[in-house]
Amino acid sequence: MRVVNKGIKTNSQKITFIFDDATCEGLEGDSIASALVNRGIYPLRQSAQGEKRGLFCGMGVCNECEVTVNGEEGKLACMTRVAKNMVIETQRQIKKIPSSDPKGITEEKLAPDVMVIGGGPAGLASAATLAKSGLSVLVIDERSSLGGQYFKQPAKEFAIEDESLDSQFRKGRELITEVINSGVTVLTGVRLWAAFGINHFMLSGKDRRWVVSPRRTIIATGAYEKGLPIPGWTLPGVMTTGAAQTLLRSYQVSLGQKVAISGNGPLNIQLAAELIQCGVQVVGIAEAARIFRLNNLGRVMALFFNSPKLAFDGIRYFKIIWKSRTPFRAGWVASEMNGDDRVELVRFSKIDKSGFALDRPQKKYLVDSVALGFGFIPSNEIARALGCAHTFNVASNSLVAKVDQNGRSSLPEVWITGDSGQISGAQVAVASGYLAAFSVMQSLGIELNHAQRSQQQKAFRTRRRNLRFQRNLWKIFSTPILTEQLSQPSTIICRCLSLTREDISQDLQSDLKTAGAVKRLKRVGMGKCQGRYCAGYTARLASAISKEPLNEFSGFAPQAPFRPTEIGLMAYSSDDETT
Repeated sequence: MRVVNKGIKTNSQKITFIFDDATCEGLEGDSIASALVNRGIYPLRQSAQGEKRGLFCGMGVCNECEVTVNGEEGKLACMTRVAKNMVIETQRQIKKIPSSDPKGITEEKLAPDVMVIGGGPAGLASAATLAKSGLSVLVIDERSSLGGQYFKQPAKEFAIEDESLDSQFRKGRELITEVINSGVTVLTGVRLWAAFGINHFMLSGKDRRWVVSPRRTIIATGAYEKGLPIPGWTLPGVMTTGAAQTLLRSYQVSLGQKVAISGNGPLNIQLAAELIQCGVQVVGIAEAARIFRLNNLGRVMALFFNSPKLAFDGIRYFKIIWKSRTPFRAGWVASEMNGDDRVELVRFSKIDKSGFALDRPQKKYLVDSVALGFGFIPSNEIARALGCAHTFNVASNSLVAKVDQNGRSSLPEVWITGDSGQISGAQVAVASGYLAAFSVMQSLGIELNHAQRSQQQKAFRTRRRNLRFQRNLWKIFSTPILTEQLSQPSTIICRCLSLTREDISQDLQSDLKTAGAVKRLKRVGMGKCQGRYCAGYTARLASAISKEPLNEFSGFAPQAPFRPTEIGLMAYSSDDETT
C-alpha cells in the first residue's frame, strides 16, 4: 500500500511491468519488492519443498526474495530496481547455473590508501573524514545507494523536500552528500566476496570484478537482524522490522494494511509510530521486555540526560501509539503465525522469565503482514576471515570484535567500527567512524591539526555519552535472551534448506563437538544465506552435546564467497582467455 511520508513525494513516472503473466504498475525508483508489496503480492519464490517464500530481511542477506527477471534466475527483489516492461516471474527451485561469459568480464586493480567497507553511518563518517586528509579513499557497498540500514534514503526518483524530512533522513543526506562531493571513489552495488589477506580483497559486480590492495582497511559492514525461529516465520508477509522500515522510508510503501509488530527494542516502536502516522492500521504490538516497570524510571531519566533528542523521540513515538489506541503488550511476543500462501493470522503470547510462551493469556489478530524485530547480529564474516580476534559475549549472545578505543583490531592494518564490531546503535557508529578515520590517518604518518584533534575529542565524548544511553536503554528493554524457545520440533530453523529443529537435532552422535560437524552431517548452513540465521542454533546445539562453552570458534567458519557469486567471476583470470 503506497503511503505519504512527510517531505517525500512519490510523483515519479509510473511504469508497467509483468509479474507471472499479470500486468502490474509501479513507480520509477521502486525496488521489485516494494512494487510487488504495494500490489499486495508477497510470495516471490518456492522452496525445493514447494513452500512459498517472500521478502524477509530486505537487505540481501536471506535470499528469500529471489525472482526470475527477464529470464535471469536468482535476482533479489529487495536489491533490484523495477524497470519498464520488465518481466518478473516467481522463482522456482533454481535449475540453471548462472555463469558469466569470461570474454565479457573486465577486471580492475585498485590500490587505495584506505578502503572503507560499508556505506552506513560508521563507513560514511570514516570516509568523509579521511577524504579531507589527502589520502585516496575507496568506499564500497553492496546496495545500490549509500546510507545503510539507519540512513536509508528515499529513491532518488522521488521528489524530496529537505526541510520537511526528519533528522534521521537529513543527517544521512548530509553525510552521503559530503562523501560523494569529497572526491572519494564510491563503488555501490558490488559484493566483496573474498578476503585473502589484508591487501587482497575481491569484489564483483555485473560482468566485472576488482582486486583491491589497500594500505589500510576500515570494516564498517554493520549488522543484520536476528532471525528468531517461530512457527510460521517463513510465511510470505512475515518480514524483519528493518525490511518493513526500508519499504516505508525508501519507497513509501507499507508492508501491509493490517500489520502486527513483535520483537524487542525501540526500532519496533519507531516503525509502529511511523506506520500509524501514515494511516496504516497496526492491529497490535508485542514487546518482549516488561518495559513499564517502576525501576525503569531512573533509567528513563538517564536517557534524557545522555541524549535528550533521542529520548524525546521515544516519548513522541509512544504518544503516537497511545493516541491511536493501538494495543501494546509488554512482556509478550508473536508466538505463532498462520496462513496458506501468506500470513493471515498471528498469535501473541505472554512469555515467562525464561522466554517461553505461556498457554495463557493469548491474543489473536487477523493480519496481512507481520514485522519481527528481535535485535541484531554483527556482520563480521570479513573480519573473522582476515583473522581479527573476537570474543563471545554471553550477555548479547554474539561475537564482539577485540579493538582498541579507536577501533583498531588485532591486525594493525584493519579497523572495525560501528555495529560490525559490537551492536551499539547508529550514534555510536558515527562517532566510532570518526575515531577510526583519525586513527588511520595517524597510522599513515599524518599529524592531526588542532581542529582535527578537537573533533577527535568530541567524537570520544559523543561515543561515551551514547554508550551510556545504550546501556540504560537496553536495561529498560532487558528480556531473556531469545533463541529457539518459541520454536517447535517442526519449526524451520534453516530457512534456505527448509530444515526443521527436529531435522537438525535428531540422531546426533555424542562425539559431534562443533557446529561444523553438525553442518557436514545435516547440511544446515549450506544454503545461500550461508548460515546467518541457523548458525546460532547449530552452535548452541554443538555446545550442549560437547559440554564446551560457546566461544569465538563455536559457529560456522567464514569462507569465500561471503555472498553468492557467479563462478565465472570467481574463476576468471586476467592472464588467460579461459576460466
